[in-house]
Amino acid sequence: MKATILVGVLLGVFLGPALADESIQIINQGNDGGSVYQTVNINREVNVVNFNAYSGRHTSNVVLDYSQNIIAYHMPYKGICVVAHMHLSSFPGLGRFEEFIHSSRDKKKDLKALQKHYQITDEQVSNLSQFSGAVQGLCWGVPTYWAVEYEPRQRVEIGAGGCAGAKFLFLEIGLCGGVHLF
Repeated sequence: MKATILVGVLLGVFLGPALADESIQIINQGNDGGSVYQTVNINREVNVVNFNAYSGRHTSNVVLDYSQNIIAYHMPYKGICVVAHMHLSSFPGLGRFEEFIHSSRDKKKDLKALQKHYQITDEQVSNLSQFSGAVQGLCWGVPTYWAVEYEPRQRVEIGAGGCAGAKFLFLEIGLCGGVHLF
């Protein structure tokens, strides 16, 4: 009996950390025809997913912090970091990310629901220490702004603005800012 308990404890000690983290690396073709090297790191211990897209000038990084329900998006090419609240009612859970990563990527209807759009506000985050270490590390030393999730409109708008975004494997994140009259 003691030997069984000892084996169970040793398996828990050595196998637990091995299963706690997962990393996936993929090379895709970007919109401009160049290669985009993407990594996804899932850390179940702290409930954080890190996405990194290395595509030359348009390299970007995203941290999804499920412990604080925060999304942080760093755009080095724009010189800013953007944080937003993650609405868990509409945002895929941590287990869902793993499911999509390991399943076929041709589930168009399911994947369409993973498109998220955020409007960048002019409200600057004054204190990064309110966030986890993953978000702090991503946005440290970079002007950081709040963003709010919105549903994109299908009508013609009058105004000016611009968008930036990232497509990480199956998750599309669009960040927009500007002035629209209606």
